[in-house]
Order: sequence, then structure tokens, then C-alpha cells
Amino acid sequence: MVNIGIVGWGVVGQAVGNGFATKKTNKIRWYSRTPGPFTKEEVIAKSDILFLCVPTPMFSDNSGIDLSIVEETVDFIAPKIANTEKILVIKSTVVPGTTASFKKKYPHTKFAMNPEFLTEANAPWDFMHPDRTVVGTLSQPVGEKLVSLYRDLYGPKAKVFITDTTTAEMVKYMSNAFLATKVMFANEMFDLCNTLGIKYEEVADLVAADPRIGPSHLQVTTLRGFGGKCFPKDTVAILGSARKMKVDMPVIKAMWEENLKVRKVRDWEEIRGAVNDKKKKK
Repeated sequence: MVNIGIVGWGVVGQAVGNGFATKKTNKIRWYSRTPGPFTKEEVIAKSDILFLCVPTPMFSDNSGIDLSIVEETVDFIAPKIANTEKILVIKSTVVPGTTASFKKKYPHTKFAMNPEFLTEANAPWDFMHPDRTVVGTLSQPVGEKLVSLYRDLYGPKAKVFITDTTTAEMVKYMSNAFLATKVMFANEMFDLCNTLGIKYEEVADLVAADPRIGPSHLQVTTLRGFGGKCFPKDTVAILGSARKMKVDMPVIKAMWEENLKVRKVRDWEEIRGAVNDKKKKK
């Protein structure tokens, strides 16, 4: 029996918890700020592996993301599981280097970084049918334990990769930044096709026949650009992180600025947990 704790019972937390619950060898306990069947202390005490699935909203001024909820949760949990075999898995999307900083702060706590690649519309299905699972760790035994957990769920042939925590964090950001850029590229091609008097949909279908390109994220909606929670938040986060490191990212910067120009309905501003006012933060 593997006792699994989920801290944060939102879209990601529920997908992870309910997914692992499909195996009778797993016992799931979860906690969120809304009243539930388990207390935070009970989840921590009775779990072997804890998945942290709390929000990391972007700041309203587009300067980066707010990690305060993750930091507060780690500060609460990490000391309580220090010098034990319990593992705290960061499932929340955090900027590269975050998990390593937690490990430095709490050297006697076992950490791992396990990015999620879920869509809000189909999160439960996405979790149970992943194209890959990435486990970032600084400890081989920790990595092996998580790989075993996932192979038990998905089967022995599942694509499960072990790497370091910062690489695992970067995989999520590069994936979403690339897909967001693909969306904006498609929008530009859509405008060009309209000017030429040809059907963009036909062009896109023929281009997508190339397996190196594929059909995903080539659709152009009436809202234009991209919205939702993940792409805007992750684009702002990687730009903010790069800015702090003094790394120039002209392609991603131009992509985001163009999206702000063409996307008249900024729906991410209305999604709970997507945006925080920086003025309220330290």
C-alpha cells in the first residue's frame, strides 16, 4: 500500500489524486483550504509521498509569477517530514531553480519535481494518458521510488524520464512557451492567408501533414491569440525569470506582446488563481 497525499485539491490535484486512486494499492488523502475529509496535519502524517498542487498565479503587472503559496506550503510541510523517508513532490508549475532552492533551505527533506502537462478541459484523461512523465530529483532512491509509482499506474512501457529538478521545471516552461509561440505563428499565417484570398484551414491541414509540425495549436479562434490560465501565466513566468538572470528572450517577448495586442478578451484575468496583484505581495 502506497499512501499518497495531495495538497491542493484543484484541477491538477484532483486529476492526480483520482488518477492514482484507480490503483487499489494506493490510498489517497487530500487537503485544500476548503473544508474536506482530511486535515493538513493528517495528510502529512499518513502519507508516504506528498504531491504539492497549489496555485502559482502570475502578477497583474506581467512581471512574473507569485510563488508565495508554494513557499508557504513547503515551509509548513518540509520541517515536519525532515529526516524521514517521506517525499515532497512539487507538482505546481514553478520557475527553474525553485525546487533546488527548497532543497538548499531544507537539506534533510526529500524533494522531487514532477511537472504536470494537463489541459484544464481534460485534466483527468490527460493524467491517465500522458505522452511522457518527467521526474526531477537530486536523489536516485527518490527518483526510483517515483518511477516505480508511475510504472505501476501506467505500465512498464510508459515513458518515464528521470532528470534533475531544474531541468524538470524547465521542460514544462519550454513546452508551453513553444506551443504558445505556435499559436501566435498560426495567427500570423491566418492573416496572410486571408489577404491572399485562400483558406487558412486548408493550408494548415497540408502543413500539419508534416510529422515535424503536426496539427495541434494551429487553430485560430475568433478571440485570436491565446488565453486561459496556463499559457499566459507560464509565458510571463519564464520572461520574468529570464529578466532576473539577465537573459534576453526576444522571440518569447515579442510573442507575448503580440498576444496582448490581438487578444481583446484577457480571460486569464477572470480565472480564479491565475492572477495576483503584486502590490499586495512583499
